[in-house]
Amino acid sequence: MSLISLASFESVWRGYEYYRDYHVIHAAQTEDDSFSGIVSGHGQSYQVYVNTAHPRKSHCNCPHAAGRRTICKHMVALYFCVFPDEAENYYDQVIAAEEEAERLQEKTEKALIRHVRSMTKPELEQALLQLLLEGPEWQYDRFLRENVDEYLE
Repeated sequence: MSLISLASFESVWRGYEYYRDYHVIHAAQTEDDSFSGIVSGHGQSYQVYVNTAHPRKSHCNCPHAAGRRTICKHMVALYFCVFPDEAENYYDQVIAAEEEAERLQEKTEKALIRHVRSMTKPELEQALLQLLLEGPEWQYDRFLRENVDEYLE
């Protein structure tokens, strides 16, 4: 397992931002697979150690990771500083995933519009009533507020 695969999405993304925004103040190789550094964050700096061969041995003295086997954004920032190609690869993957999600959303919306337009009036009435009566209460309330107030008077 790699350091990146062990970290949460939030830690990897924030670590990438820290790397991109030059929060890594110092980075040095300490052994073949180990790096130490200083990463600034929220008004102070943190001591970070990353072991690429054994990522769970990595540590940071930030509140999120201190004394725990958690991969934090500071560790990710140091990792990306030491391996900038990995940072670029990660960013490319994020952009590709976002673009794919947008394509899927557009495709889904087009399919939904086609389906709704193909429905008969009774089918539409039944679907709308089912959504309103079985859906979340906020949806029902909003529909009443925006469309039915005049009928309730």
